[in-house]
Amino acid sequence: MKKGQKIKSTISFHYNRSLPTILTFYLNVAMLLSLPSSAYIMNSRVRMYGYRFGVSFARRRYSSNKIWRKSFGMDKIRSKTKCSMTIEDTPLASHASGAALLDGLDVYKVDATGDGHPLCVFGINSTNPVQSSHDGKGIRPILLLHGRTWSSLPVYHLLGGPKNNQTGQESRSLMETLHNLGLQPYAMDFRGFGGTPYDATNYVEPFRCVSDVESVLKWIATRHGMDNQVLDGTNGESAFEMPALLGWSQGALVAQLTAQKNNHLISKLVLYGSIYDPLISYPREPLYSTNPATETAPIKNIADAAMEDFTIEGSISHEIAIKFGEAAIIADPQKSNWKHLHQFNNLDPAQVHIPTLVVAGDQDPYAPLRVQAELFSNLGRGSDRTWSILADSDHAVHLLDGRQRFADIVNSFVRNGKRSDNTYYS
Repeated sequence: MKKGQKIKSTISFHYNRSLPTILTFYLNVAMLLSLPSSAYIMNSRVRMYGYRFGVSFARRRYSSNKIWRKSFGMDKIRSKTKCSMTIEDTPLASHASGAALLDGLDVYKVDATGDGHPLCVFGINSTNPVQSSHDGKGIRPILLLHGRTWSSLPVYHLLGGPKNNQTGQESRSLMETLHNLGLQPYAMDFRGFGGTPYDATNYVEPFRCVSDVESVLKWIATRHGMDNQVLDGTNGESAFEMPALLGWSQGALVAQLTAQKNNHLISKLVLYGSIYDPLISYPREPLYSTNPATETAPIKNIADAAMEDFTIEGSISHEIAIKFGEAAIIADPQKSNWKHLHQFNNLDPAQVHIPTLVVAGDQDPYAPLRVQAELFSNLGRGSDRTWSILADSDHAVHLLDGRQRFADIVNSFVRNGKRSDNTYYS
């Protein structure tokens, strides 16, 4: 939304002959009429730690009612009170070097569906989004999901931005590379990572990540003028225009679950270095215990853990690996607390019915070729499928010296191929 655009209030009233409902309706009308006429939705630029952040603000009403997760009919959860924290309250913002990681990025706050939790989303040259077109010539948006341990900042924007360029640093930013190739990349941080604060539970879980990804995909689709009917799950002529979704490592599992649940929100799916393994079953936490639940002390991340994905000699310099380790610790000084990993047991490639790219390095220790073959072979029929293996590459292909190969493969897959209406991109 553009700076200075006034709030458009929409009231939905479902008449059920209930007096409390009617009273609630008129109270809401009175509240909206009391808003000052000068209320605006702003896409403002605010200065913080020497860096200009692009932050979106919007007035929204939040529900405190119970909600059911639609993911596979499982896991009833309660909506929490809306979190008032933002990126300013995260370790990323409090670190003296945090602003440097954001150089060249637009930073947005997207409210999660259900509890309104502030999700941090990064864009690049995205303040005036190009509207989608049916001729396939518009900029195609793509959302990037990080993995189990590190924020999207070091993962997808390492040494990016004009300041690093001026000092002679060689950018390893996948976001910059994809943008230069003609895509419009966005990246998000899951709860408790980088610029997104924890919610009241103080942990992160797969299904909650899926719900948050859906919120961001809808936000991107709205920014780029995509069909509202598609957002509601109705097949429309612009379904192929929806954002592409890329997940790396454990983020690929989240991306796959998202595609299984709501494939109408995604035009193309990229499962990069996916750690999917049909032989692995994640255990559930025990229901009962004689010991009272206690808060565990946070575990500090270390730079060596950030660099352990680099395993092939000559594929990345020691200097760049150190830079990644330093950036990772700035964004995520403490290990994020993952729980309920048994939700990943719902992964089923046969339920993925959108064009999908499976891509990994040939020496990726977390994504062995036999498992990648299993994943690829069992994807749902009826959609384009591509399997790409990159030689002399490990788990972090996109950060290595030969990273351009990876970006070219992703760009070609996202921009080409078959549309949902069985026609082809020119």
